[in-house]
Amino acid sequence: MRSGVWRALFRLLCLVGLLPACSLGPVINHQVFDYYGVDDLAANQIILLNILYARDGAPLHFSELSQIRGQLTSQFSGSTTFPFGPVTPSTVDPRRIATFGITVASQPSFDISSLDTKDFTDGVMTPISPSTFAFFVNEGIDYHLVLLLLVSGIQQAGGEMVFNAPLGARAVCAVHTIYSSTPLTKYSIVGPGEVCADGSAPSLSEFEGFLLTANRINRQIYPVSLPVPPKPVGPPFALNMGAQLRAVTEIDPNRYMLRPAGGGKYQLMAPSHQSMVVLCEDPNTPATQDPYIAQDHGILSALSEIAIGAVRVPADACSLNRRPDEDEDVATLANRDMVVIGTTPGTFILRLRSTLEVIQYVGRVLAWQQFETAKLRSQNPAYPERCLTLTSPYLANRYDPTVDTCRRDVLFRLIPTNSLIAASDLSIAFDGQRWSVPAPKPCPDPKQCDYSLETMSIISLLLNQNKATKDIATTPAVQVVP
Repeated sequence: MRSGVWRALFRLLCLVGLLPACSLGPVINHQVFDYYGVDDLAANQIILLNILYARDGAPLHFSELSQIRGQLTSQFSGSTTFPFGPVTPSTVDPRRIATFGITVASQPSFDISSLDTKDFTDGVMTPISPSTFAFFVNEGIDYHLVLLLLVSGIQQAGGEMVFNAPLGARAVCAVHTIYSSTPLTKYSIVGPGEVCADGSAPSLSEFEGFLLTANRINRQIYPVSLPVPPKPVGPPFALNMGAQLRAVTEIDPNRYMLRPAGGGKYQLMAPSHQSMVVLCEDPNTPATQDPYIAQDHGILSALSEIAIGAVRVPADACSLNRRPDEDEDVATLANRDMVVIGTTPGTFILRLRSTLEVIQYVGRVLAWQQFETAKLRSQNPAYPERCLTLTSPYLANRYDPTVDTCRRDVLFRLIPTNSLIAASDLSIAFDGQRWSVPAPKPCPDPKQCDYSLETMSIISLLLNQNKATKDIATTPAVQVVP
């Protein structure tokens, strides 16, 4: 019996000696993933909160869970009773008692940094770049989703800008209604309460006019990045290489370049170092009689960071055989056939939103859906909820209020937690009600998908573009105390 006690004591002492070498790796690994989940959930809930603020027209505020510091503490305790004294008959032999235990405690703390700084605010108020727009189109995301989220207005040849404004007060005077299968070509915009030039009432709201135009882009589009052509500096001049060779070699190629101008003369050009994104139609698109489709050049629109309004684009911008501008002389560039976006038939000007406008737009979509649902149910309480879809139901036939549009290709929606609809784990309490994003599910048919989570993903990426490291405080992250 005494030998058994000594063996237990020996093992206890060994454990005490090996304690400093014990690894807390598995515990730390578990804590890291827990903290990552908390940070991810907090970021998504902040986006949801601001969307609900935007729905109600309230101010938007942004913050960042900049870091979570995890402190892990491990403690070891042990005791035993040495076999001193005579052996006595007892039901409990205190001389053989040996106990030990290990305790690991976690005491995390976290920092929250406000992003309501001047730099961040300026960033989210600046229109997104054409390259960002092209990124989402190239990602394979439904381009109707990209157009609805990132484009605030469309202007066609000879027309006014039609804004993508849910619950907007303006209206459109046109020769057709929302149920027409042709795009807006001849129209005018009137203010709230105004009538058309012929004294008739407007045929559709401005928001419906935008949806009608956007949904007529019912084919694949792809972006092409082109450099903005250089601008001439001064008139053409004759160049004496024998006398001016030194001056030519000293030209800074980052600021100027020489191009042949014909007649033995040269032209000094200043490169712009900027690029434009040209939206092209799929070359496999079959020819139609639709005047909205420009089959002659394949160019739909162009986005440039330095040009506002109409942009001049080479007519062969969408051609796979197009030669680079660097291979052309000045005379060829001057005589090149050009397409003027927004003036050439079949082209249109796109006005891009800022990140802040994207969030406000999603909030206003929620408000529009609530307003439309309440209007329909005032006629019949059995009518289903109304949702904004990527493809307009107007184009196929007249809108049927009994059709559940929320089972189609929904842009964004939130559901109350007491709903029978399956909800995701992403939810937030707001104004006495908990709202949740619909649960993800497979989407074999794009016209039956709910794009709410994808909309959240796009907003998250846009916000991350404007987060600067200097706005997020950093301190030591993890401390482990053995």
